[in-house]
Amino acid sequence: MKHEHLRKSGFLQNSVYLSLLILVIMAVLLEFGLKLFNIPIWILPTPSIIFKRFLTDSSMLLDNTITTLIEAGLGFLIAIVVGVAVAIILYTSKRLRSIFYPVLVGSQTIPIITIAPLFVLWFGYGLLPKIVVVVLMCFFPICLSFLSGLLETDPDMIELMKTMSASKVQTILHCSIPSALPSFFSGLKISAAYCITAAVIGEWLGAKAGLGELMRRSMHSYSVDLTFAAIIIVTSFSLILLWFIQWIEKRVIFWKED
Repeated sequence: MKHEHLRKSGFLQNSVYLSLLILVIMAVLLEFGLKLFNIPIWILPTPSIIFKRFLTDSSMLLDNTITTLIEAGLGFLIAIVVGVAVAIILYTSKRLRSIFYPVLVGSQTIPIITIAPLFVLWFGYGLLPKIVVVVLMCFFPICLSFLSGLLETDPDMIELMKTMSASKVQTILHCSIPSALPSFFSGLKISAAYCITAAVIGEWLGAKAGLGELMRRSMHSYSVDLTFAAIIIVTSFSLILLWFIQWIEKRVIFWKED
């Protein structure tokens, strides 16, 4: 087992190094390719120009990044709490599930970008409308995945809990929820990829600060290098959050095979 774990760890490390190497190669090709074909900076800047923008506007980028991360973090946490609560309620009541499940699915057919401006109109330009957008985009994957996991709990395990005179709450806590954890983390990882992007969408449609507002202003002023700097930040933090959730998953679901 120890050798197997070391082998897997080595494979993961090699995969990370390979990914970084591919990114470096792509950056070098872009650098020389854009210069070779004389592509204007305002259309597509070279990686070196984007890097310089990171250095010259680091303070501004940091301030806007903090704003976006606060919005995304709060919205993500609220989506987790609400998603888990709704999933458990629907799991315990077949009647409520038959009524509200189609409503939940139908709500996802509404393009969030069409209703996000209404949140700005109702709640102003502060944090609240962006948090609402994040919650709406992250809630459904968490709720649906967790509910699916709960519904797939082994019936024999539930019967065993009944023979042991366990209450419904005890059955859910000690049987259904542990069984549904893999599905829950799957939904969590999907939402992690959405949450920062959702905050940026909310900021793009109306905000005083944040990466989305920064990107909107930079596009209007043809500062494409600043736009790409913001995009790189969004992508990087999305990947970091996804990695962090995977790290937690491996420690919570320690019995799960890789």
